[in-house]
Amino acid sequence: MAASACGGDGDLEGADPSDTTTAAAGNGTDEGNGVGDGLETDLDGLDTDPTFDGPITVAVPNSPGTLTTGGRQRVMTALIGDGPNAFLGGPDQPVVVRFEHVDGDTVGEVEGAWLTTNAAALGLYVTYYEFPAAGLWEVIVSADGEDLGAALIEVTEESAVPNIGDPAPKSVTPTGTTVAELAAISTDPEPDPSLYDLTIADAVTNGRPTVIVFATPAFCQTALCGPTLETVKAAGAGRDDIDLVHVEPFDLELAPQGTLQPIGPMADWGLVTEPWVFVVDADGLVSATFEGIIGQEELEAALAVL
Repeated sequence: MAASACGGDGDLEGADPSDTTTAAAGNGTDEGNGVGDGLETDLDGLDTDPTFDGPITVAVPNSPGTLTTGGRQRVMTALIGDGPNAFLGGPDQPVVVRFEHVDGDTVGEVEGAWLTTNAAALGLYVTYYEFPAAGLWEVIVSADGEDLGAALIEVTEESAVPNIGDPAPKSVTPTGTTVAELAAISTDPEPDPSLYDLTIADAVTNGRPTVIVFATPAFCQTALCGPTLETVKAAGAGRDDIDLVHVEPFDLELAPQGTLQPIGPMADWGLVTEPWVFVVDADGLVSATFEGIIGQEELEAALAVL
């Protein structure tokens, strides 16, 4: 499998996980929204267009089994035009994302926030929603009062990855401080030693909040690892109240030979894609999860509530 190098950082236009609204219909209840995260695409030749002319496909690239009823969930939505990389929308084109349970009893409506990176316009809208029930949900995207398209997703009761409020797995991950040690455990071209001085097990049991990022800039299969890692590094810059841990998802002795063998901590955390970011509170409990690319404001908002 060919490797894709990554670079840049991310930002979410107008995202505020603590300030979202939901409209409920049919059962007379209000459902909450908030923070909850494989997007497999090649950013080379990406074409974004703010208009919605022609046929549109709505895609929700969250990995199966990661959208659940447990806590606030982050839902990514892509509007794709004529071509696999013809992503539609833009920061100046607002959309509304409506969540409808197939039984017809529950409807939630949330504004979509446009996600961009410095490397390229990714072409995603991000919303936050707390699903009140498991089962099949329709995700309907509209703009200017007109429905553009819909996608069907399955919401489960149990998450395939650690969910909001779950104890963080105490994985033993590689550490290092010297140039040679960092080169052996990280493919970041400019590794920050502070991301490698603690194992995950150490970080989630020392009474301090932690940001854990599973990403591989050199062998990323989603072209999103570099931007995600840079966002995490930027969020932690100058802060002495949180710990950061970077974990390479694959065995770095085998990866240069073309064998992408996931390391043990990937199984510990139930991960089959990369990148992933987890925010863990001082008690060792997961407080936010992000799949794929994240925005600087998203991550900072998740850290602000710790």
